[in-house]
Amino acid sequence: MIADFNTMPEMFWYCNEHYFNNELPTPKYGVLHSYKILGRFTYNLEDMHKPGKKRYKAISMSDYFDFDEETFRNIMVHEMIHYYLFLKGFSDFSLIRHLFLRFFTFKDYHHGPEFMAMAQKFNEQYGLNIAKTCDASAIPLSPNAPKYQK
Repeated sequence: MIADFNTMPEMFWYCNEHYFNNELPTPKYGVLHSYKILGRFTYNLEDMHKPGKKRYKAISMSDYFDFDEETFRNIMVHEMIHYYLFLKGFSDFSLIRHLFLRFFTFKDYHHGPEFMAMAQKFNEQYGLNIAKTCDASAIPLSPNAPKYQK
């Protein structure tokens, strides 16, 4: 499965129904052209005219890989956990925590205890494989991936 504006919404809707009880509003979707980043949840906390409004939410995935369905689902659920925690206001997304960890260069400031607890629960309950990272070395490249020139 190659990430695009058809496969991502379909997988989102499936996962939202099966794992999140349809609690997540449909986000925007984006396509990443990246070998290093397989998935990303992005958000904008404030609109200048409506402070505190959680306005912009997007899930993006790399189109450089031809994922099998299981890996595609695991990446989508990983990003959906970030989305769920963001909407519920868990401390993994608190502004103070985010700024503190970011300025002191901790790389893993979004995979806190709430994220890891949810990932473990989903892994045990549904047989998923949600992890902080994914080794992409064995995933076949898609036709969208540029070829390395030596």
